Amino acid sequence: MYNNSDVKKKLAYVDFWTHKDTKSGDFLREILSEEFEINDFWWKPREKFPLKELKKYDYIFFFHIIFPYQHMKHLYGKNIMWAPMYDNLDKYGVVNFTNSIIRKIFWRQMSSLGIKILKFSNKIDESIGTIKLDTLSLRYYLKPASLNLNNNSNKLKIFFWDRGGIKFKEWIKFFDEKDIDEITYFSKPDYSRKESDIENLIMNKRFKVNILKDNFLTKEKFIQTISQNDVFVCPRKKEGIGMTIVEAISRGVFIIGYNDSTMNEYINQSNIGFLFDETTDQKINIDSILGHYEARKLNAEKKYNNWLNTKKDILPLFKKKPNISKKITDRILFIINDINYLLKKILKINSFY
Repeated sequence: MYNNSDVKKKLAYVDFWTHKDTKSGDFLREILSEEFEINDFWWKPREKFPLKELKKYDYIFFFHIIFPYQHMKHLYGKNIMWAPMYDNLDKYGVVNFTNSIIRKIFWRQMSSLGIKILKFSNKIDESIGTIKLDTLSLRYYLKPASLNLNNNSNKLKIFFWDRGGIKFKEWIKFFDEKDIDEITYFSKPDYSRKESDIENLIMNKRFKVNILKDNFLTKEKFIQTISQNDVFVCPRKKEGIGMTIVEAISRGVFIIGYNDSTMNEYINQSNIGFLFDETTDQKINIDSILGHYEARKLNAEKKYNNWLNTKKDILPLFKKKPNISKKITDRILFIINDINYLLKKILKINSFY
């Protein structure tokens, strides 16, 4: 017999338009689909906010992006959850997170709407500070796959995806080049970024260079490539989650990353990876890479089990009644922020428009 309780509630999933191809938010869709029927809203900067459509939903999930408070307040009373990304907190005109006053106003606005926060980086915690919000700290991991445990060579194979954030010259200096067998290079810079000057890489005769000619690296091709290498160089200096890092960890690959989130949250042991910044002057010991595949396998299994345990808390938090903050003192701050937002809109200096 048909049971109304079996009918899933509808959920609006608002995501950044590029993720339609990269599928970065699909792991959360999978979790939410256990209890919700998901309708996707793909949004890009300067497009109209789909507020009229979103008002039809009681549950709304924002991945990566969030609309300005001046628009979000029209969704007051809805059950809203947001997964903000550390590397994009300053983008899209949402808020200048480097300004402590504006940052506090922003999170108070989120609190006034009862928005729940999924925190995939410790930096999100730092940004929120003491503002009262319902939050959940998470660290995403993939189920360990077949690991690269059979490198009998005494030289390294390195995969470098050049997205413009990290230059070739910034990380190659940490290796003794005689330890390198081959570097696989793929260039696909992020928007407004430039690729590395690879002339020196191509002309170098001390190791082989394999240049991928693909216009777009599919997930399948990425997994195939990373599985054939011992080392993966993280392509950005900041990440919200770092899906490429997660893939590398699941395959026991050694990671080279800039010392910022989320790289320095995933790389917490010397046999897992190597962190660097402008002050780093030490070399990478090849033995810490070739001699520790088993340790990286055990790390991947342990961290994946941690993820399985913590992800269970996402749905209960989402379904919880919103904890809406009501402070009279906040209203004055919000009015000032409204005026500031309106001026930016008139002057067309808000990148949302």
